[in-house]
Amino acid sequence: MSGPLPVAAPQRARRRLLTAADGPRQVLHASSSAIYVDLDGWCLGLVSATATRVPCALWSALPDLTEVIGLGQHRGAPHVEVRGGTLVLGGRQTRIGRVVDVTAPAPRRAGQTLAPHPATSGLALPADGRLVPAHLDALLGRGPGLTPLGDDVLAGWLATRAAAGRPDPVLASAVRRRLGVTTLLSATLLDCALRGEVLPQLADWLTSPSNGATDALLAVGATSGAGLLTGARLALASMPDQDSPHDHPADRPGRAA
Repeated sequence: MSGPLPVAAPQRARRRLLTAADGPRQVLHASSSAIYVDLDGWCLGLVSATATRVPCALWSALPDLTEVIGLGQHRGAPHVEVRGGTLVLGGRQTRIGRVVDVTAPAPRRAGQTLAPHPATSGLALPADGRLVPAHLDALLGRGPGLTPLGDDVLAGWLATRAAAGRPDPVLASAVRRRLGVTTLLSATLLDCALRGEVLPQLADWLTSPSNGATDALLAVGATSGAGLLTGARLALASMPDQDSPHDHPADRPGRAA
């Protein structure tokens, strides 16, 4: 396998990579479907076509990354570095051929009710959907894995409120101050959520919360989709009906060109 590896990149991931200093990067996770590295305190990934296309990763069309990152060929973590604004894995450069928009669309709230997923039943969630800083002790970093379940709930809530033009500055500030208590990948995805940046399955659900879109979102990860769905439903429940996102279009994050 030779030649540059073509990828698509969310705008901010591309910008982060272009401004990063040259040099080797610590590998946080590596598998046949995804690799994540520490990019100056921000987690940057490369994902296969079969992996979840998170807003902090380069998106490859390859079904498997085993050969690209050299899994099984040597001991220790794969060698990854930044060189001239590109990610280089095992000597092979990535080439960004397309920039993608990961901005969450304004949510469709018609007929939506608060219905947390059973996977989140162990979390202390408010009946009215209104999250406040006091809830963070029970959510931030709570749960196993690269993206703990409590963080997924928070990400769904923050992204949905941002998409609706109703961000919560008090909760957002509290989350930013405490990002260090969770994994770097999860902290990065929370940073994305605060800016209204989401994965495609959540964007689809916000646009049209059909059974098919719900099933597709729930299929993300072991519990990540369930957490995001619960967080999004909590956010919708926390906004009074009269606070339609279309009432204040200037407050909503615009979709990038």
